[in-house]
Amino acid sequence: MSALRGRSLAMYVFLCAVWGSTWLVIKIGLRDLPPLWFGGIRMALACALIAPFALGRGGGATARGRTARIFWSGSLQIGVNYACIFLAEERIDSGLSAVLFATFPLFVGLFAHAMLPDEPLTARIAVSAGLGLVGVAVIEGPALRTLFSAPDRSLLEGSGLVLVSSIVAAYANVYNKKKLAGVAADWNTWLQTLSGSALLLLLAVTFEPSARLAWTPRSISALVYLAVLGTALPFAGLFWLLGRVPVAVIGTIPIVDTVIAVALGALILGESFSPRVLVGAGLILVAVLLAALPGRRRAAPASSGSRSGPISASGSPTP
Repeated sequence: MSALRGRSLAMYVFLCAVWGSTWLVIKIGLRDLPPLWFGGIRMALACALIAPFALGRGGGATARGRTARIFWSGSLQIGVNYACIFLAEERIDSGLSAVLFATFPLFVGLFAHAMLPDEPLTARIAVSAGLGLVGVAVIEGPALRTLFSAPDRSLLEGSGLVLVSSIVAAYANVYNKKKLAGVAADWNTWLQTLSGSALLLLLAVTFEPSARLAWTPRSISALVYLAVLGTALPFAGLFWLLGRVPVAVIGTIPIVDTVIAVALGALILGESFSPRVLVGAGLILVAVLLAALPGRRRAAPASSGSRSGPISASGSPTP
C-alpha cells in the first residue's frame, strides 16, 4: 500500500466508498422499482453518460472486427451479472450479497488457469479458492440441508443468484482479456454497457411486463446515484488509478468495499449476521486477500480495462 498517497490515496478511498455503498443503494431502490427494470434503466443511464467519452476519443477503430465479441462479453458482464445481482437483493440482505460476490477474484483465478496459458493456477490461488468455497459452504450449509423442506428459500435463491453473477462476471473478465486486448478501454466499456443494458431491458419487458415502477424521490435518487457515482465517475477514476498503483493494490478494493457494504447494511438497514455467517464471511475475505497478494501471475484484464484483480469491464469492482 506504499503506492497509496496523496491523490492516489484519495481516489482509492473514493472508489472503495462508492462501490461499497452500491449494494445499499440497490436494496433501497428495490423498494420502489422491480429488479430487472431497475438494473436496465440504471445501466442505460450509465451508458448514455459514458458515450461522450468513448465517441469523443474515437476508439472504435481498435474494436474493428471484434464488436460481436464485445457485445457477448457485455451481455454476460452487464446483462446476466446485474440481472442476478438485482434479483438476489430482493431476497437477501445487501451485506450478504456483497460478501458472496467477493468470491469473484477466486473464480477469475480458476478461469484464467483454464483460458490463459501464461496465467497458470498457483498453489496460493488454489488455496484461496478452496478457502473461499469453504466460507460459502459455512454460510449456506443450513440452507442446503433444508433445500427440499424449508417453505422459504429466499436465502438459498438469493445466494445462488449472487454466486452465479460472480462466476459469470469472472468468466467475462478473463474472456475480455483473452479476446479483447488492445480495444480502447472507454470504447470497450461503452459497447459492453450498451449491450448489457439492452439485454436487461429486454428481460424486463419479457418477465416484468406489468410491473409497477414507482417514481419516488427515493427511486430516482437511487438511479442517479448508481448511474453517475456507481458507474460513470468510477469508470474514469479507476483507469486513472490503474496507471499509478500496482495491480495488487487494485485487487484489495473488493475486500475494503465488502466491509463497507456490510457496515452500511448494518447501520442503515439494520441488517445483522449470525456468528456462522460472520465466520463464513471472514473466510471469504481472507481468501480474497490471499488472492490479491502480489505474485507472478495476476488474473487481471488490465489491458482491456476490465476488472483487473477484480475490475469489471464496466469499470467497477462491484455492482
